[in-house]
Amino acid sequence: MLFNLEKYLKSTRFKTTLWYTAIFFILEVVFGAVIYVYIDHTMRKELDYSLKKQAKTIYNFVKDSKVNLFEFEPDSIYSTTDELIYDIIFEALAFNPNNTFVQVSINNKIVFRTTNLGNITLKTDLIQNSNTLFEYYIPELSKYPIRAYSFDKDNYKIIVAFPLEYISKTLNELTNLYIIVTPLFLLLSFIGGFFLSFKALNRIDKIIKRTDEIDTNNLNTLLDGEEYDDEYGRLVKTLNRMIRRIKSSMDYMNQFTINASHELKTPLTILRGELELAIKYPKSREECLEIIKSSYEETLRLINIIERLFFITKLDNALIKINLEKVNLVDLIEGIVKDFKFFANEKNIKLITNYSNSNFLIDADPMILKQIFINLIDNAIKYGDYGSDILILCQKDYHGKISIYIKNKSEPIPKELIPKLFERFYRIETSHNRSLGGVGLGLAVVKQLIDLHKFDIKIDSDELGYFTVQIFFN
Repeated sequence: MLFNLEKYLKSTRFKTTLWYTAIFFILEVVFGAVIYVYIDHTMRKELDYSLKKQAKTIYNFVKDSKVNLFEFEPDSIYSTTDELIYDIIFEALAFNPNNTFVQVSINNKIVFRTTNLGNITLKTDLIQNSNTLFEYYIPELSKYPIRAYSFDKDNYKIIVAFPLEYISKTLNELTNLYIIVTPLFLLLSFIGGFFLSFKALNRIDKIIKRTDEIDTNNLNTLLDGEEYDDEYGRLVKTLNRMIRRIKSSMDYMNQFTINASHELKTPLTILRGELELAIKYPKSREECLEIIKSSYEETLRLINIIERLFFITKLDNALIKINLEKVNLVDLIEGIVKDFKFFANEKNIKLITNYSNSNFLIDADPMILKQIFINLIDNAIKYGDYGSDILILCQKDYHGKISIYIKNKSEPIPKELIPKLFERFYRIETSHNRSLGGVGLGLAVVKQLIDLHKFDIKIDSDELGYFTVQIFFN
């Protein structure tokens, strides 16, 4: 149980849940702060508007009454100026009767104060400008700050004030509400994040479990879920492509091992048979020489196979690097043709070269390019008909693109088999080809070396048996 908890705390599911909860917590804090500021600003704005309106209304009522307050004398109705003004502005006070403090001064003499002020005078020394808003803090009137507006006009100074108790209580209640709601909200967001991450990553768990079940024995099995057009669907597609590549590589390795073993087994079997024959029965000197000669040929064949396998392994592992130089094709081919004339004469084959000029320069690795033409000319001689000609043609088209054609006469090859000639260990099984003892690696090596240079190669065979190899240099 402890291990599962520790594993969960390190999982992406738990981290996703934390991120989800943190984001929602931040959103809640920001949202709460915005609401708090908005309510505070709105209520203060409404209070300021109300104070201004009330002060101006009181001034208008006093002015409209056309009563000379400067020459007031007590009578049977109003014994004091305070009573007279109260009667005049009663309607204005009635609109905001609760905790509204009003003080009216004429010529800097206070002539009216609401009863809720008692003996306290709203001092005006805090007022820097007329018709302005400001705040008092008078503990005797309220434990909250008092918002006031001073209206000064025509020797009248009217101060209307209101405590910020309602605004403060509203904001405090809002704060208390958030203090209560926040833990609950965090808990709900954590639970929601847990279920969302569990549901979202549940498919990952299925992919992991299914992938873990795949081994070399069931590489034909692919993961389900490619039909979804989302991140998980793309992940499954990528994994399935990887599985196909692994299967292709495994199939290639298995086939390569089988083919290599088969090719190595044949000369080894011949060697073993000849050596056993030499040991068991007495032989003359001539017979011993014949066995030694045959064993030597099979040994050379083994060496040739191993060298080609080693060369292909280096190609597959990108261990061969090309060093580009300016190479003259004419000089290179002439040197190779000269080396092969002896082998061509054994089959009465003529090597004919044809160049439109003697200067065909390309960018290539001279050693690798030489290996390409050695393999091609060797194949042309080996599989060519006795007494036939091999034509090597080098030319340049009107775009300046250089190409080489190597044509020889041999047994016709079916069109459907031509693409397979580039496959490793592939050989067309005819009595003529079988007797030559090839291993089916020559053209495969040539194709890889051509691709390494980013050149193009094309092979063809017609009904008359003319086999053509074309190389196009960029």
